[in-house]
Amino acid sequence: MMHNSETQSSGGASDALDTDFLKKLPKVVDDLRDRWYIVRQRGFRPQDVMDVRGITRALVSGLTGSAMDDSFTTARRIDERLAQYTSTTVRPNPADLETIGALVLRLRESVRGEVPFAAYDAETAAPAPTLQRPLVCLFGADASPESETALLLGIHGYAVIACADEAALPHPGDTTPPDVMIAELAAMDDAELSRLVHLRDGSLPGVPLVILAPVSGGAAGQAELHVLRAGADALLKRPVTDLNLVGAIRGLVQDDFLTPYRVLMLGADAGSVEEPASMLRQAGLEVGISVDPLEVVDRVVDGRPEAVVIAGSLPGVTAEEIGRLLLPHDMSLDIPLLALGVPGAPDGSPGNGMLDYLPPASTDADIVCRVRARAAWHRRIRSRAHGQAVRDRSPTLVHPLEFERLVLCHLDGLDPAQGAAVVLQWAFDDPGALLARLGPIDYQQTRNQFVRRVREAMAPGDLVVSHGEAGLIAIAQRKDVKEIVELAQRVHEQTAGAAVSGLPGGTVAASIGVGQVMWERPLKALDRAIALCSEARDSGGNRVRLDPELLTPDLEVEERNHWRRTIAHAIKEKRLFPVFQPIANISGSDQIERHEVLLRIREPNGKILLPGQFVEMAERLELDRHLDRWVISNALGILNARTVSHPQSRLFVKMSRGSLGDSSFLPWLGKQLAVHPVWPGSLVLQLREGDVLGRMDQLSAFGDALRDLEIRIALEHFGASTDADTRRMLAEMRPDYVKIARELTVGLHHSATPSLRLNGLLGQAKEVGAYTMASYVEDADGLALLWQAQIDLVQGNFIRQPEEELRYELEFPGLDDAG
Repeated sequence: MMHNSETQSSGGASDALDTDFLKKLPKVVDDLRDRWYIVRQRGFRPQDVMDVRGITRALVSGLTGSAMDDSFTTARRIDERLAQYTSTTVRPNPADLETIGALVLRLRESVRGEVPFAAYDAETAAPAPTLQRPLVCLFGADASPESETALLLGIHGYAVIACADEAALPHPGDTTPPDVMIAELAAMDDAELSRLVHLRDGSLPGVPLVILAPVSGGAAGQAELHVLRAGADALLKRPVTDLNLVGAIRGLVQDDFLTPYRVLMLGADAGSVEEPASMLRQAGLEVGISVDPLEVVDRVVDGRPEAVVIAGSLPGVTAEEIGRLLLPHDMSLDIPLLALGVPGAPDGSPGNGMLDYLPPASTDADIVCRVRARAAWHRRIRSRAHGQAVRDRSPTLVHPLEFERLVLCHLDGLDPAQGAAVVLQWAFDDPGALLARLGPIDYQQTRNQFVRRVREAMAPGDLVVSHGEAGLIAIAQRKDVKEIVELAQRVHEQTAGAAVSGLPGGTVAASIGVGQVMWERPLKALDRAIALCSEARDSGGNRVRLDPELLTPDLEVEERNHWRRTIAHAIKEKRLFPVFQPIANISGSDQIERHEVLLRIREPNGKILLPGQFVEMAERLELDRHLDRWVISNALGILNARTVSHPQSRLFVKMSRGSLGDSSFLPWLGKQLAVHPVWPGSLVLQLREGDVLGRMDQLSAFGDALRDLEIRIALEHFGASTDADTRRMLAEMRPDYVKIARELTVGLHHSATPSLRLNGLLGQAKEVGAYTMASYVEDADGLALLWQAQIDLVQGNFIRQPEEELRYELEFPGLDDAG
């Protein structure tokens, strides 16, 4: 039993969290973010993963029992995913890497939002300065932080300064000058182009200038040359995809914001390298040290540094000989070799084409600048020339909160009166295999090619944006459902089976999920599209899965509003009430009192609404999780009050699909158990087989969490799927009860022989030690056959109808004669 003493000790832990842990929490989360980037850059080495998991385990432990629900849930999800890879050499596919990266970024936002400002001072909470988001100056009459261009940049990690006129432009000497300037033009104009170059040269000298303007297809090459001759650095054609926009910036700006450059420093002894190594580390570089110059080849092969720095003279070997040692072993790509303070070296001139000599009088700033520039050159050449970039580095890390802002911004510009809007996800079916076959560079080029194909299938006003490393998200509005279906088919035809050069077999498979936008909760369509795309992939792939809401007539607005008011007011005005139907043990294996808690609504006129009249509607209106919480909190209160008088009571409560997908449900349940401690196992949550099948991987961890809370699990509607599915569910979910699907138990006495399917399911359940249940018992003959089939538990109106009073006097008419 969960006693009050346990609740009090939890409160003590919460106090400790407030005073000690919270002050360090923002820095710990920033450190997690930085280390995660390094893990990806190094190729997901097991030791690196274990180091990162040390942070996530500490976060989960520290956040347990706190009021920071979202932070706790996100930290636990990261930790669970990392745990899968700490004891194996299997590396995650790009989609898994993208998911973990998005969760890391979400955790940082959650912590910043949930930690009270008073819990830490600004100095303590200041983020570590080692990794900076690159800054883009967006210039134009319509420039805004909420513009589509700004949001496209935001989802890829760029910070944006929006400047609508000259007065808003940054000036030389500002503490944080932008890394690139993007100017948006309504049309190509020589005078305006000249003015923009002049503005850039005066306000932001040396900053690359990118022009974003509409250009006709045949004139693109001439227009780009014209822009370059005018003094700008690049031209992008509007409308621009996020990948082309980000690709242009990364071609112009040193891309050092995702991961620090890796440097190997060689010296005669620790004293000769300590000072320069410390200086480079303070500048944000990652520095390894070796005092054995002859091991340089092994260190380069293992660590893949992006620059090697020789600090002073080396015993028994010259700097030029180090370069010659490296040349045959660097996969034909020279690692920059820099000599610092080497006596007798040419003053600042390169030696034999492999070695840069830094003058002895070089300042720290000069050294950092030279090392950073050479490492940046090496990173770019390696990634572009031979596709040898680190496989698991994502060039399109999507920040989830920024992505949602982009989706909402686009949807806000649509008029619901103009027709149905949808969110569409397109994704490769097997991105991991595709990446392994093509390599990282060709993989990204292939992905960009498919983004362009989808863009061509969409209308000019539609949004198309990359999403993760495996696909994209599109938002479209059409006048009716027929046009939506035609759009999905056109996108599929444009991409399905498209040829890819260099790929064995020549084609790739991809799936599409289409979620309908409900204007009152538009972001739900994003989640729905992603889930439908996953379902399409898991059911065979290379297909389209449409939201069922698109295929059924939508509710009239008045009817939708009526049910929303009815359900919401019933919750607010306390007109919900539970009824209890006994569950009888006909096997005689125990004397436990079991009841299922069912829900009713009492209308103001006294009329009683049954679940069939409002539960399905609550799911469509996304109010189902609120009903779940009302029932569960009341059930816990009842069980808490009966712990002394009826310690063997068990209450069964149905869980909706909405609660299964609600990340805040488990933290909420934990808090409810702290308020209403109950006997372990006295609350049983019933999950529908269809809901479990759709998200087995996530719900396996959900089941483990329920067991940790000492909550029992029941699978209902069990057996409606295939034999393989039921066996997998039993293995993954390990339920305590299985309630056989109604169609397999109702009308048994009308069959000539008992159902073979039923007998098989009963055997499967007993193999894992689960109680078997049957509901809707209608008559004595059916009850007798269930008893003969050795079903453990039964319920139904024939045994006792649901009642508002909780009582357990049962009779089994006709059962005495069953034998």
